[in-house]
Amino acid sequence: MATTLQSSQIESSREQLSEQAGAAKFWRSCAPQEIQSTGSRQAWARHLGKRRVPQSLEKLCDTLEAPLQWGVSLTQLSKPSADLLRLAENPNVGRKDAERLLSRWLRGTSTQPQTIDFALECLAVAHSLPQVANLIEPDLWWKLLDALWQVVQSSTDWRIDVEFPAEEGLAQQILAGELPLTLVHLLPEMRPVYKLHSAAREALSEGLAELLNGDGLVRGTHLSVLRPLLACWTRCRAMGASHKKNCWNHKAELQYQCLTTHAIGLSSPAGTPLLGKPHDAAWTPDFLQTVLRLGGDATDITAARSIYGKKITQQLACKNKKFVPETSDHCEWSGLAYLRTDWQRDEPTVVVDYSKPELRLEVWAGPQRLISGAWTSETTLEGKRLEPIGTWDENCWFSDEDVDYLELSIELSGGARLERQILLARDELFLLLTDYVIGTSGGDICHKYRMPLDAKVVFQPEKETREGFLSAGKKVARVLPLALPEWRTDPRVGQLDTSKGQLELTQQLPGKNLACPLLIDLKKSRAGKPCTWRQLAIAESLELQPHDVAVGYRAQCGKDQWLVYRSLAKPANRSVLGQNLSHECLVARFLAPEGEVDELLEIE
Repeated sequence: MATTLQSSQIESSREQLSEQAGAAKFWRSCAPQEIQSTGSRQAWARHLGKRRVPQSLEKLCDTLEAPLQWGVSLTQLSKPSADLLRLAENPNVGRKDAERLLSRWLRGTSTQPQTIDFALECLAVAHSLPQVANLIEPDLWWKLLDALWQVVQSSTDWRIDVEFPAEEGLAQQILAGELPLTLVHLLPEMRPVYKLHSAAREALSEGLAELLNGDGLVRGTHLSVLRPLLACWTRCRAMGASHKKNCWNHKAELQYQCLTTHAIGLSSPAGTPLLGKPHDAAWTPDFLQTVLRLGGDATDITAARSIYGKKITQQLACKNKKFVPETSDHCEWSGLAYLRTDWQRDEPTVVVDYSKPELRLEVWAGPQRLISGAWTSETTLEGKRLEPIGTWDENCWFSDEDVDYLELSIELSGGARLERQILLARDELFLLLTDYVIGTSGGDICHKYRMPLDAKVVFQPEKETREGFLSAGKKVARVLPLALPEWRTDPRVGQLDTSKGQLELTQQLPGKNLACPLLIDLKKSRAGKPCTWRQLAIAESLELQPHDVAVGYRAQCGKDQWLVYRSLAKPANRSVLGQNLSHECLVARFLAPEGEVDELLEIE
């Protein structure tokens, strides 16, 4: 994708470095005297071949891996880009091959748009320069440096903006921040190059400020580039540590440290990015270790060792078992929330991206992903579609020792609105996903929502009742459609089924409001236990209330029972299951046979 720098050519707005190399003040005092006095290209190539500092990126990061390949998949890059990244990792490919690859890149610099592929190519060429100085012709070497110099100059005024596409933000941070910093690190002997540090520092500081929320959480729109961004900033952090002014300001450093924690929270038990792309790679041991060494602390290491397998965490220091980061977080500006019951591999994980009208959801039951993708819905009133208007607003976020709870809403045409609840019960180990259609003019309401199942997961409905299991070779989670009659002999209201790999809940009732709850039981030990649920009678002033005024449900899995209540009209003093409630919402444990409730969530 082309970015803000959409001109088809990189203009040579300033004198090329090759033309300045003979000037008296071009070389800094750290360059050998022979080069300072003569500017000899042969002497410069010899110097690059035998110098011991600065260290390579691999040594700075203490890794045997190729840091330029962190966060990216070579199979998803163009072949020229992948070839150049391999060259940077192993420059001893032979003179002809090196000159062919680098010459091809050089020919394309005047026409390539500033994409992620091109940005990574520039980094690969920059890191190759010291290593190929004695392998290729001096004229080609200086032409390569001149091309990189012009890319940097052209990127100087390219400002970061979180409203631009995610790919553009990543390309900007590489070309305006990491690339000049890389040249500063690799070629400190050149005075004009050394002066690039200030611009690189400003671009990186601005990037962390604009793309993160102030506490290190990325915007949901940028989840697709979170790992490549983290890789970019981690490489910069490693190079900046050797410079007295570092690579960014103090606020950016705090952002980077917080991002490290969020990067763990936004990772699956397999180490892959949550809500990522199918080809996204998992953490590699060296990538994770470097991120934690430069931006993490003991609590982050504890969390990482608790979630990921031994292959990923084998190089990490021993964990501190006493302290861990907060397991869940959210931000309305980011349009993003992740919910965890604990930092353990077998515990449930939920992430919600509501930064766009098409909300995305991912649910893991321990190491098995259940749901991943767009949680879509369709609402009709008397057969007429009620279209979503605008974007999701956050109504409520609540997190304590019992639950993580997120409530969102989006306006619908005709004056109605759709409210969406996501509740993860920590100790009870269930997930409650509910859509409420609120404030219609009244009539026959039909609401349908769909959630994509993981490719390895199938929905197995029970024959006589309407619940079913999500299975991946074995039963992983049980799904209860609380507003539907339990027995299939009662055909009213709607159905729970699958269609084209998606779990689909459909409900239809007359009225002004409609509740569509789905309870997913994530506790494995309850999978084989009996279950049941009921829609409860709700009374107000001794009169039964219709379903579009308030709803209540009682669900039981094994010995565990829960009460779910929600007022769909204005809250009032009502009774349900022996409880007098004036709340808008209550989710609680139901303690039988005493008939008491233990609150998990209460919204007044």
